[in-house]
Amino acid sequence: MKYNHILIIFFFFITFLSANEKNEWQFQQFDIYFENDIFAQTDGQYSSGEKFSLLYYVPQSDFFVYDLFLDENKPSDKYISFALVNQIFTPNDISIKELIVDQRPYAGWTFLEAGFHKSAKDTLQSIYIQVGMVGPLSQAEHIQKFIHKVTGSEQPEGWDNQLKNEPGINLRYVYNWRVVHNFERIESAIVPYVEGDFGNISIGATGGITARIGWNIPKDFGMSTISTGSETGISTYNQRQNRFNKKWSFAFNFNVSGSAVLRDIFLDGNTFVHSHSVDKKYLVGSAGFGFTSRYKHYSLDYYYQKQTKHYNSESSPHGYGSLILSIAF
Repeated sequence: MKYNHILIIFFFFITFLSANEKNEWQFQQFDIYFENDIFAQTDGQYSSGEKFSLLYYVPQSDFFVYDLFLDENKPSDKYISFALVNQIFTPNDISIKELIVDQRPYAGWTFLEAGFHKSAKDTLQSIYIQVGMVGPLSQAEHIQKFIHKVTGSEQPEGWDNQLKNEPGINLRYVYNWRVVHNFERIESAIVPYVEGDFGNISIGATGGITARIGWNIPKDFGMSTISTGSETGISTYNQRQNRFNKKWSFAFNFNVSGSAVLRDIFLDGNTFVHSHSVDKKYLVGSAGFGFTSRYKHYSLDYYYQKQTKHYNSESSPHGYGSLILSIAF
């Protein structure tokens, strides 16, 4: 499947879901995510991720998904997001052509994502539906080789050993809380969150907390990475129109989280056919830090995350960095 075919499917996907309500939607934000372990000066494990995301404010909607959220009586704003995402996973040594038995498989996951979000004054709930492909049809081999060519990195040699083609369907639910503390001119916000994943790609649960401290912090729920949290930059209830009252803002971000992992296709291997796999760890953790810088309608997030070992024979903990460029409307 070529990239132009993926884009056509992506925009058809958006048009289909918005057929009855698209004229009421208000385009809010466009995000570009780039995640890579080049920021940690490594090349393996979670190697890279890219995400192109569109966020819409939905003034009115009777779509049934919004009825699934908790806290039905809370005043809230509704949003919907659409994204095209690719993630790439490799063993530590990408110079070896042969299968490396004690290291994780080569794997790519390219998918379309629809997110439904309900934002109250102090809570944000999100439901994500992800549909895509694992295996050669994900085009991960070509994407990684292109990225490595651009960055001058070593070309990966072992993609013949990647997971086999498998359609993927995954659901994710995320619940965020927001607690604010201000100290004179310095502002801070604490955002605890829980999330659950279910599907043939992953099954598990995560709990974590994000802390932000800075100046002119927006009344929103902060940034998220591709794999963790809700959509970046969703405002709290009734604050959407106030996002640009102050021209600039800056914040330091800190995060710690822990996950219980029942299934991870990128470690457990294909669901329906035999493939390479490793013995995963059922409990993993991560911690990270970064910053958010915004001027008017433009913002840049950087976040560095360090993860504990994800499988028993993994040689060391893994780190990667996330860059998010956002344009708000």
